[in-house]
Amino acid sequence: MNIKLKILYAILIVLAIYTLWPSEGDHDNSSIRIWNAHINEQGRLNVLGVALGETTLKEAEAILHTQSERALFLELKEGQQQKETLEAFFPTSPDRAKIIAELDAPADLLERIKSRAYNPMAFPSGSAKLEIAPEHNADINALPVKSLTYIPPVSLTPAMVENHFGKSSQQITDSSGNHHILYPALGLDVTIAKEGSPLFQFVPPNEFDRLTILLKQPDNSGSSE
Repeated sequence: MNIKLKILYAILIVLAIYTLWPSEGDHDNSSIRIWNAHINEQGRLNVLGVALGETTLKEAEAILHTQSERALFLELKEGQQQKETLEAFFPTSPDRAKIIAELDAPADLLERIKSRAYNPMAFPSGSAKLEIAPEHNADINALPVKSLTYIPPVSLTPAMVENHFGKSSQQITDSSGNHHILYPALGLDVTIAKEGSPLFQFVPPNEFDRLTILLKQPDNSGSSE
């Protein structure tokens, strides 16, 4: 191989790497699909094609083109169980975001799932994660998505968020230094974390207090804008 061919070959390799290898710069905030969240004609909050309170987990998997990993989370306090949450985690999506769906499960199904759950994993926060027995997957597939958390692959600023969603109703910095941009009409709290990735947390608008109740605690030392 002569020198000219070697140089050409090297250039083609470099071009191939830059073309095919994704970088953080390839995913600016305009590529985030979450900006199209809206209230549909049936009055449901539609996020990424998933209608909260209506779309089932099986349907959500088809819409998002990926399989979910399911788990039962128990919130513990002083050794006592406080809350149970059934969640589905989508580790991949077309725009490289991570998505977590909370499922609306009746109490009797939660009890059955809990009775057969296994391999508990405790977290410093006081919660525990349990794996779900395969026999419950059919029931879980039919559960509607109750809320949705979206973790984009890019960093954001409040200005970027308001550029897409419009002026927020309120912005709050919590006691941990995380900045919350609130949109009650969309059931949305956009959290720009002091450290780590931003979060979009969606609930049905009539349940928006679920997102803000912790921000209203008396010991909150943040500021309101």
